[in-house]
Amino acid sequence: MLDEGTRKRGKDEKIQDRRVAKIDPTDIRKVIYAVDAYRSHVYYDLSWVIPLVEGGNLGRQFAENWKDLQRKLIKMASITGNIPGLIRLARLQNLFEALYQIAVPVMFVTLFAGIFAPGLEIVRTVAPYAAVFGFSTMIIGLLSRFFIGQRIGKRVDAYFVQNPEAQKLRALDVRDAVQGLIDELRRYLSITDESPEKQLVGIALLDYQNIEVVKKPRPWRKYYLVRVTP
Repeated sequence: MLDEGTRKRGKDEKIQDRRVAKIDPTDIRKVIYAVDAYRSHVYYDLSWVIPLVEGGNLGRQFAENWKDLQRKLIKMASITGNIPGLIRLARLQNLFEALYQIAVPVMFVTLFAGIFAPGLEIVRTVAPYAAVFGFSTMIIGLLSRFFIGQRIGKRVDAYFVQNPEAQKLRALDVRDAVQGLIDELRRYLSITDESPEKQLVGIALLDYQNIEVVKKPRPWRKYYLVRVTP
């Protein structure tokens, strides 16, 4: 027969397993990053969050508040439609992004054709042009993603400098939602005894509780890396 201590440990393990059975710390970290970005006027498509909410991967509290939060996030993103010239820049960025998506497979097809069928006349004729097209389009796509994105960011920031009250109340609700996810991650790490160093979180703003900066932003990384604290 099992002694009392063994039974108690087994019961505690079942409780712990139940509390973290569906929680995925990686998903929580991704959603923290994407939702926090809305406070900095960077509006990602969050349709991928819906199955995580429905699957219970982000905790009960976030799931209960998700529909209301989603409406607010959509309204925050829709404001950018009022900024002059922004829609045109976004369409131009999408065009270059589409060209980039075409260029990558063209490069791979050209590479494989040159390796496996170098003797074919059509390969020798077409491959150089395809390679030049693919490489140049890929470079243009990468550069446009940076430069057009930079122009979009400046216009969005300028709009909110001129209209500081535009998102104030919604931004506070978004901060509370991110704080809830940080707290959920803390609970997960506490229950599983996993090291916070293995679950660093990327955020743009630092007005959250129970976080500690590990790495500051860099030119190639525009966000802080933080760990949650006990």
